[in-house]
Amino acid sequence: MFNKSTSFQYEKTLKACGKGQKSAIQSLYKHDAPQMLALAFRIFGNLNYAEQAVQRAFVTIWKNANTYNEEAGPAKGWIYSILRYHIGVLYKQNYEQIQATLQNRDSALVETLSLLQADIHASHAPHTGFHAFLEELPLEPQSCLINMYFSSGEQASTATLLNMPLGRFKENILLGLRHLSKKLGNFPYHIDNEKIGEYVLGGLSGEEERYVLQLFNQDSTAASIALIWEDHFTHYLDQLPEQPLHPRLWSSIKHNMQNTEEVGGILDAIQDHDMSGFSGLQARIKELSKKLSQNLRLWQISSLVLATALLFLVIIFPSTSNMTRMIAVLSAPGQNSQPAWVVKVNQEGIAQIKPMIQQNIADNLEMEIWTQSDTGNNDYRSLGAIKSNAIITLTPEMLGKVKPGQLFQISLEPAGGSPSGKPTGSILYQGRLVDVSN
Repeated sequence: MFNKSTSFQYEKTLKACGKGQKSAIQSLYKHDAPQMLALAFRIFGNLNYAEQAVQRAFVTIWKNANTYNEEAGPAKGWIYSILRYHIGVLYKQNYEQIQATLQNRDSALVETLSLLQADIHASHAPHTGFHAFLEELPLEPQSCLINMYFSSGEQASTATLLNMPLGRFKENILLGLRHLSKKLGNFPYHIDNEKIGEYVLGGLSGEEERYVLQLFNQDSTAASIALIWEDHFTHYLDQLPEQPLHPRLWSSIKHNMQNTEEVGGILDAIQDHDMSGFSGLQARIKELSKKLSQNLRLWQISSLVLATALLFLVIIFPSTSNMTRMIAVLSAPGQNSQPAWVVKVNQEGIAQIKPMIQQNIADNLEMEIWTQSDTGNNDYRSLGAIKSNAIITLTPEMLGKVKPGQLFQISLEPAGGSPSGKPTGSILYQGRLVDVSN
């Protein structure tokens, strides 16, 4: 069983990672990677997928650590929200293969999780905090919470594993979350506290997920609560058996960090191994743009850099053979704005620009789409005027070459478009491209 020290300084470690100190990411790896791998392996039942999830999580943490803000929520919650996002993405991408494996595993899953629940109760150490409050609940709500946390499936499928009607399962989940939130006492007041906790546990319907994600985009308190829940739920991991780390995992992480500036005197505690035969773990997660212009609301909740914004996009654009390479979410400059348009660029360089809201434009006006690859040079390029809220498709020739961080804007112009080759009216929506290819 794990006996992890609670004294590890996650906030300090993330700040060091944000400053480019690779010894900090190595320290985090040595402290948490065994626990992360154990969680991923329990969900997938497949070591390859589990290693991929951990590898992608560490690269994402490294390249986005400079966006973390302590005011957004606990650093450990931020870290594990990223891990669980990548677990969810891999689960969706490899759904058929995982389900084939789980058909032989589902019969033992409930028994395994019941043993985990028994392990929590049988611990010789006196229980305080999260585990003590968990034990105050009846066994059925405890079982529902534990099973849901260790599942990447929907609530309905998890309820089926427990031979429980979905309505009763949801009641148990909400009962448990309500009890824990009152006992733990570090949650700011929010009317949707339990619903946010339910989202963090996972398995909500698409409509329920979209509701919570909209809360995150509009309310920084809601996003902070998500990180608090995530931080508390990591206590479930204390009872998992340690999953040994193969040296190839760190080698893969280091390989994907190689395009950043090296810091001397690091990476010496874990021996490097040949990467031949391990190309499957070479994820190419690109760095989010550091310059986010005025559109801070979607991205300032750094606790959910990928765990909300990109998951939201996965819901909108389910995986197909024509995989998405880059995505930009366009929303109004300023606070409390919801996503209005989404730009999706596929592997072939074809862009789809999709409206997320309905907007009426006067007859003497129209919207015009612009892009800037270099905001410093003020090099605006028009992608055309739009009058309706229809989906727009741009060929690679029309779109031109794009790169992560590239700015897209929609301005309000007179009929016929801007006469100056640059936005002349107000900027309605804007957002930057993020590389989401794997």
